[in-house]
Amino acid sequence: MQLGQAVFLRLQGIVSWFGMVSVPMADPQLYLFGGTSPWITPSINWTAVDDRVRGGSSQSYLALVPNSTHVCFSGTLDTKTLGGAGFASQTTTGDKVWDLSAYDGIQVEVIKGQEKIYTLIVKDEVPQSKRDDGREISSVSWEYDFKIAESSVGSGQTVKVWVPWSEFKATYRGREKKDAEPLKKAEIRRFSLMMRSFFEKQEGYFELVLVSISAARKEIVGCEL
Repeated sequence: MQLGQAVFLRLQGIVSWFGMVSVPMADPQLYLFGGTSPWITPSINWTAVDDRVRGGSSQSYLALVPNSTHVCFSGTLDTKTLGGAGFASQTTTGDKVWDLSAYDGIQVEVIKGQEKIYTLIVKDEVPQSKRDDGREISSVSWEYDFKIAESSVGSGQTVKVWVPWSEFKATYRGREKKDAEPLKKAEIRRFSLMMRSFFEKQEGYFELVLVSISAARKEIVGCEL
């Protein structure tokens, strides 16, 4: 081979340039729900985890919007029953594990929403054993609060909420857990959407229409709230 001659070797999608091996990178955006990936599948569903588990009266729902690929996260947040506290949430079920270590964070795309504070939650562990009532035992959650301005959505336009991994805050049973182990981004096991009262700062009916939730790298990020 003459010096300076370029040699390409293509083998199972791996390209070698002068003996240096380059492994193809992951797509810059991976749709987890919505987009090219359905919100609900035979192996992945969403279920309510509301303050009723603690004697409250809040309710939440997540349902497909007719004639679209969007979903509506909605419900009623009650703050009276538990003396100012209250929460309503939807969480994924099943044994799916997402390896998102190749991405820089999570992007939520919204097309309609009330001007309230919502919470996106991920978990990297789900205890195998369950409580006597069948519910999952509490474990560390990684949370991010975001607010949608009603004036920013509507008329078919969407808003993209970008959440770098570093912005997720570790909590345990609603309290910040500063000594938590780092989030295992290669072992994400749960996604949740939550509406909480923040001790009577918000209550009543809520509604958030989502286009998608995706893992993404920084170069494709759109608007940031």
